[in-house]
Amino acid sequence: MATSENLPGILRHCARAYAEGAFLIRAWHLQALLEARANFNPAQPRVPRGYRYGGRWTGPGGDWGGPAHDDGRARIVAVSGDPDEPKIPHKRPARARERNRIGRAAARYLRTLPLWQRVRFLARVGWLANEAGHTIRSYSDEPRALEELKERATVPRPGYDIHHIVEKTPAYRDGFSREMIESPQNKVLVPRYKHWEITAWYATKDERFGGLSPREYLRSESWQKRVEIGLFALRYHGVLR
Repeated sequence: MATSENLPGILRHCARAYAEGAFLIRAWHLQALLEARANFNPAQPRVPRGYRYGGRWTGPGGDWGGPAHDDGRARIVAVSGDPDEPKIPHKRPARARERNRIGRAAARYLRTLPLWQRVRFLARVGWLANEAGHTIRSYSDEPRALEELKERATVPRPGYDIHHIVEKTPAYRDGFSREMIESPQNKVLVPRYKHWEITAWYATKDERFGGLSPREYLRSESWQKRVEIGLFALRYHGVLR
């Protein structure tokens, strides 16, 4: 139940949700205009599976480039599409690890595209857009100011995670208080895939830390040193400007 204390936060959240929805509607409208201008035809034939460039659009009677196991000689193929585009299976993989791998590959790829192409891509990938659309889109966020990241951590958002600037579990292990660790000053809202990347980075050996992982390097270090490295991690992964 809303109270006078949390009403401003709820209103801000509603306003942001409305703005995001309006933005996506405008993006879909732009996509429709572009497709109409380009005479886009969703029934256009594709290269069959098993052939080089399989799955990409082709013109009627286009050369499919031979089976995927051909001799590798250069051919002119009447197809369109980006060779770097990740392959998204039509059927949702049963294993969460595989679905996450595909989602992260799609997110990294979409960062290289303009908005209208991101929308078109997500419109074509079915189960992936339904399951991870917010998470994929959040990966393309521009870096934000620290205070904005902290403020955003007060309202949960689909596709984002609360991230502790000073890592939570090692800080507890080394005796820092709950008040320090769970303070709003130690929490920011970050794109989920960026959160996973930062967590993996803390466990990866790095010459900048004498060949230790950042997590190993910070053992027994002060709170301020941990904050310093935590902010570096946010900048390094393109979350903090």
